[in-house]
Amino acid sequence: MANPPRFFSVTASGTLNTLVAGTITGGTAIKTYDVEPGTLSVLATVDAETENITVTVLWQVSTDNSTYYTMTPVNNAANIVIATGTSGADAAVSKVYPAPDGVMGWPYVRAAVTNAMATGAAADTYSLTTKYVRRSNF
Repeated sequence: MANPPRFFSVTASGTLNTLVAGTITGGTAIKTYDVEPGTLSVLATVDAETENITVTVLWQVSTDNSTYYTMTPVNNAANIVIATGTSGADAAVSKVYPAPDGVMGWPYVRAAVTNAMATGAAADTYSLTTKYVRRSNF
């Protein structure tokens, strides 16, 4: 009888307060040797309140858990904006982003957000819940 899958998740959240446009804010690092290939994804929830701010979700990889590099999608397409702030109250947006297959060739991986077009404020929030099935050691 096979063992049931072991689902794991870890959440990082915060605000974009005082972060200038172009800042990348990383979520929690995951060691890829713990991840069953094909199961890594992130549930990203973003509330962009500052007028004209845009927030994008992306994946980053590292060899040392210190210096991170942005992993582009397989077709080298640009990462898509998840939320844009307007002058009124904006609802939070939630989407699931699967990790590109290439992340498995690196020791560490994390989801991240980047804000563009405007400096963030305390009302600009994010939550990154990384989910995966833990690799079996059998």
